[in-house]
Amino acid sequence: MTSRFALQTFTVRKFLKSPADIESGFARIRKAGLGAIELAYIKLGQDEINAVERACKSNDIVVGSSQITFDYLDKKRDWVVRFHEQLDCRLASVSVLPFKVIRGGRDQLLGFAGQLEKLGAWYRERGVQLCFHHHDFEFRHYGDDVGLDLLLANTTPENVGLELDTYWAARGGRSPQDMIGDLAGRVKVVHLRDFRLRWKLLGLRPIDCEIGNGNLDFRRIVDRCCESGVRFMAIEQATAKPWESVDASVAHLRELGLSLIHISEPTRRRDSSRMPSSA
Repeated sequence: MTSRFALQTFTVRKFLKSPADIESGFARIRKAGLGAIELAYIKLGQDEINAVERACKSNDIVVGSSQITFDYLDKKRDWVVRFHEQLDCRLASVSVLPFKVIRGGRDQLLGFAGQLEKLGAWYRERGVQLCFHHHDFEFRHYGDDVGLDLLLANTTPENVGLELDTYWAARGGRSPQDMIGDLAGRVKVVHLRDFRLRWKLLGLRPIDCEIGNGNLDFRRIVDRCCESGVRFMAIEQATAKPWESVDASVAHLRELGLSLIHISEPTRRRDSSRMPSSA
């Protein structure tokens, strides 16, 4: 299966506030060398969706996936299906655990898993694969069990895929590439963000950063994505300089010899292992 690099529009959301912004912003995304997006954190009205459709056609960009809150996915089901059909997009991810689940215990998490399974079945019947995007709080323990493991064990791969975030996985104490391999076929989208430690007032603290500026091995991550059926690998970064951040991540992927449009098999050109850094 071919995996494609994409940009998560959260990264450049302040440049996508109106239909006109969307069209100019997508041209800039294509100029960066990326041919796919994950649609997130922009207004989802009909005018905006029409602008996304026009911008994709004029810039040869595909909408690989979307990321939306659980509440929106649940309450606006018919509209979500319609605009996914319009954009020829077949993946929709729950962006975050509902607050009451984050604050709750094991019973709340299992209750949410049941809701997620039912919602995923509803969307699957209408041609959209529902996924779940995690942060680091899903790696907390509920007795002997880890939250994300419980969530996946109590939903089915057919109805609930996983959108894995490399930074949050590392911050949660997991190896991103190992998770992708262990969950081969279930991980549909991967967010690409690097991880490093920085000295702050109270000691070393984890921060996210552009690809190549941290400790993660993105050659192995990309290889594992290609081996495991991941459809889209989306660059994401919360930063005050979005386009500079995108360009930096893209430059590192190019340094690894990767095709930004699509990559259909693991790359074995050179060993890209890097020593951990606390800078």
